[in-house]
Amino acid sequence: MNRPPWKERRRRIDLALIFCAGLIVWLLWRNTGSAVDQAAITTAFGVCVILLSVYTGAATIDDNNVMKHMGPAAYDDRAPGP
Repeated sequence: MNRPPWKERRRRIDLALIFCAGLIVWLLWRNTGSAVDQAAITTAFGVCVILLSVYTGAATIDDNNVMKHMGPAAYDDRAPGP
């Protein structure tokens, strides 16, 4: 398979999103209502939005570059020929 490795990138994004979601849930569960908690929730949500935007944008750019340099066969699931 000639496909570029996305497994590691996906794992890092998933871990970052899980961390942000866990932080948001924990802060909401604590429910102190302080300005610091509200700022942390807003920041964590913003980080999630930025992560998803950059991840999808980078994937699109990477796919375009792969198609340009390797051709459509880069994403074939078949094993490369002899």
